[in-house]
Amino acid sequence: MTDAPDMPPPTDSPRTTDARAPHEATTEATTVAPTEVLRGAGLSHSYAGEVKAVDGVDIELPPGELLVVIGPNGAGKSTLLKILAGLVTPEAGTIELGGRPLASLDPRSRARSLAVVPQSLRAIPEVTVRHFVLGGRYGHLDKWRRHGAVDDLAVDRALAEADVSDVGHRLLTQISGGQRQRVLIARSLAQQAATLLVDEPTNSLDPEHQIAVFSLIRRLVDKGRSALVVTHDMNLASQFAGAIALMAEGRIVASGAAGQVLRPEVLGPVYGDHLRYGTWPAPGGEGTRPYVVPWLE
Repeated sequence: MTDAPDMPPPTDSPRTTDARAPHEATTEATTVAPTEVLRGAGLSHSYAGEVKAVDGVDIELPPGELLVVIGPNGAGKSTLLKILAGLVTPEAGTIELGGRPLASLDPRSRARSLAVVPQSLRAIPEVTVRHFVLGGRYGHLDKWRRHGAVDDLAVDRALAEADVSDVGHRLLTQISGGQRQRVLIARSLAQQAATLLVDEPTNSLDPEHQIAVFSLIRRLVDKGRSALVVTHDMNLASQFAGAIALMAEGRIVASGAAGQVLRPEVLGPVYGDHLRYGTWPAPGGEGTRPYVVPWLE
């Protein structure tokens, strides 16, 4: 399981007096940074004493795309996500966001453009949901600008988009796993970053919460964001992804639409023979989508 990187806590400092008119504050609080192409070229990384976790990967996340990365355990999916987020420095290769080297962006600038939704938190802090989501405003605050009306509006909007407004007053320790996962997404929305990197968001969730989380990510992409999601669930990828990338042994071995990737001749060499394949009507009645289930004869 991938733990969350350390996240800057929300400030407890007094709010500044916001002299802007209400409509100006509302506009700023609802404005998402322009979506830019996230591109990795020739990315490689290995852990001490181990084979390469990521080996010569080229990957691109264009604006308005929901790209889902699948692959077996140890394929390098989460390591690739950490590299693209700037949390792990690759041994080789380059990462660019909007044509600029990602490493050239200071932490606050990066936070305004790129948001990481971790699989879990190292520890669950004893703070309210709202207080935790306010921490996503890190990239917009500094010692001269403490949180104010604009930030409160951004938090309100993020809580609403993630469908967790009703638990905003509760402690993080007092909500369910599914709600907590949506709160992690809400915190990333409060950043107002246009690019989301999401690591196994449905891990340990029941089917209803799995659908809810992927539906939320799909809605955000449909509204103009882009997202790269790492998951083991090929059927959720089939239903929601615009494109799927299959990783094995640190490399991307196939990519394309669900119907191109979720096929016996593509998945068999990676996952083995204990899979069964079929199709199901696509959402909205537009054709069919493949599904894949494990099956032992």
